[in-house]
Amino acid sequence: MALLIMIAVSGCAHSIHQVHTSDFVPGTPIESGEMVKAQTEQFVVLGFVGQTDYVDQAYNQLMSKCSNGVLTGITTEYSTSLGFFSWTNKILMQGLCVHPQSRG
Repeated sequence: MALLIMIAVSGCAHSIHQVHTSDFVPGTPIESGEMVKAQTEQFVVLGFVGQTDYVDQAYNQLMSKCSNGVLTGITTEYSTSLGFFSWTNKILMQGLCVHPQSRG
């Protein structure tokens, strides 16, 4: 019985809910830029949330990593990791940072 309770308490599940991909700058080969990424999280306990701007934080982090270029081919992955009476919402944004001189 104790083993069953330990498994129930420590078990968790992970789920990817949504993945969105933006368009690419026309005529831009992937080799002409560098991949940049940003990841943020929101921790929720029993439905109570303290941080609500984690998506904006990921976007701002991603944009700051390509401040002198053009960000294209952005993917946004929204996922959740479940815990015991809690869960963590996660955002992973990635994009291709192309600098003006390297555009083909």
